[in-house]
Amino acid sequence: MQATGIILAGGKSSRMGTNKALLEVRGSKVIERIVAETSKATDHLLLVTNTFEDYEFLELPMAEDEWKGLGPLTGIHTGLKNSTTDRNLVVACDMPFVSADLGRFLLTQLTDYEAVVPEIGGQLHPLFAAYSKNVVGKVLQALQHKQLRIRYLLDSLHVKIIREKDLQQNGIQWNDTYFYNMNHPEEYQQALRMQD
Repeated sequence: MQATGIILAGGKSSRMGTNKALLEVRGSKVIERIVAETSKATDHLLLVTNTFEDYEFLELPMAEDEWKGLGPLTGIHTGLKNSTTDRNLVVACDMPFVSADLGRFLLTQLTDYEAVVPEIGGQLHPLFAAYSKNVVGKVLQALQHKQLRIRYLLDSLHVKIIREKDLQQNGIQWNDTYFYNMNHPEEYQQALRMQD
């Protein structure tokens, strides 16, 4: 099963005050942790960023957003447009504890769907989710109409929602930390405490 891991690192990290992807957790930069884990679940990696110089050390293929300043939907568009595989795992750059096993499971569920999105504790996680490359046209349409909320996009797709019971039934180990994301300094401090 060929798949691409699309890592979204195009944001400005304005709420964090510094590039959150380059912060360290457990002795590694957050982006390095995500690359290491995502590479276990996919055959190819693509980093979507507007600051190539920040990430050259990763030696990964990179793509720049065509639509800038419009949020994560632009990164999904860029990633899918530049992907060479039908199956794609989208991962935000501020999720230090993502799981390769869960990512692999999401990709396997994509067979008859356009997107597979976890909903844990009643909260959707579209930035750690699987997407088919063929939805790139619908993503573009959403951008053109300035419908920038990913939930609007999901409403237009054939989506499989993965809940806790689905993970349990399939023997997938998971915990809430997989979906933890950091936008503010206090959330980064919380991530540091979570490593104990």
